[in-house]
Amino acid sequence: MKLSIEQSTFKELEAIILLAGQDGMRVHNVPGSVWFCAKVNGEIAGFVSCYIRERQAKAVFKSDYVRREYRRRGIYRKLFEARLDYVKDFKVKKIKASCTKMSLGCFLAYGFKKTVTRSRKYTDVVMYTDH
Repeated sequence: MKLSIEQSTFKELEAIILLAGQDGMRVHNVPGSVWFCAKVNGEIAGFVSCYIRERQAKAVFKSDYVRREYRRRGIYRKLFEARLDYVKDFKVKKIKASCTKMSLGCFLAYGFKKTVTRSRKYTDVVMYTDH
């Protein structure tokens, strides 16, 4: 499996975003969002996004999705790490996210803490950085 992680655009990810919607995920292109995609042998397997609020020294991890046939192969973790590396350049003090049960373990493994469970589907998490 040849895996690459690259920065992308919402437009370039349109087809997989539609697929994510069919899987019940709501994807929002928040102004200023940065998108990363994972490609396996040249085919888009998943994506993540984030945006920075520099005045608040905050990053928000927004959309996360890996196609079913590519799950359980470490792809989400690689996308997660790319997003973490990206926000480090902005010296944010806080990173916020809402995650599903499927991604919660990854967030907790990287030092995020649960703040509130908003519904059966979403849990809010936060990580404070030492910048």
